[in-house]
Amino acid sequence: MKLIHFIRSIAVAGAVASLAGCAHDITISGDPAALTATSTTAATSTAQTQPINKTVGLVITDELRAKEVVSPGGGGDKVAYKPYRDLELPIYVELSQVFSNVVKLNAAPDQATVQSKSLSYVVTPTISTTSSSPSLLTWPPTDFSVTLVCTVTDPTGKLVTKKEVTGSGHAEFGEFKRNFGLAAQRATIDAVQKLQAAMQDSPELRQ
Repeated sequence: MKLIHFIRSIAVAGAVASLAGCAHDITISGDPAALTATSTTAATSTAQTQPINKTVGLVITDELRAKEVVSPGGGGDKVAYKPYRDLELPIYVELSQVFSNVVKLNAAPDQATVQSKSLSYVVTPTISTTSSSPSLLTWPPTDFSVTLVCTVTDPTGKLVTKKEVTGSGHAEFGEFKRNFGLAAQRATIDAVQKLQAAMQDSPELRQ
């Protein structure tokens, strides 16, 4: 009887764990070398290939870098990642294709920072994501989306432009191997390439 009770307890615990799911850590930024290559290709495919001769500040705070997001994966599980930490480099790389100089900032710049860095614009991104998978057996998400909303202001805080783009990524189960964030990384590349194109096509940024 004790053995049967023990087995039943294990079964119940397993069922509860399965229903609750768990969050698996993934990275959604991808390979920086691949990102640089794709951004260069995207830049040469646009009508405006010359960088805008201005210095911009990219504002991502330490609090945002530490922010963790949990979204659905497959098999009832979830995935966990830090979108601002992971996307800081991809956004920086893409902005560097648009502007002659990009400066990373941990907070909105004060007047002293504006002057010392010779900032023309300040770029503040907002990131949202979705993920999903139809699998009942494996947890990596097969579909992922990254929405970037980049607010561009002048040094006084006056709005210059706001760009919103959404990137989508898909990966089949056979592609994952050890890279369980592949769909997310493809979504990131798609999103930042679209952001680059949107920025380059903004005449107000060239004034």
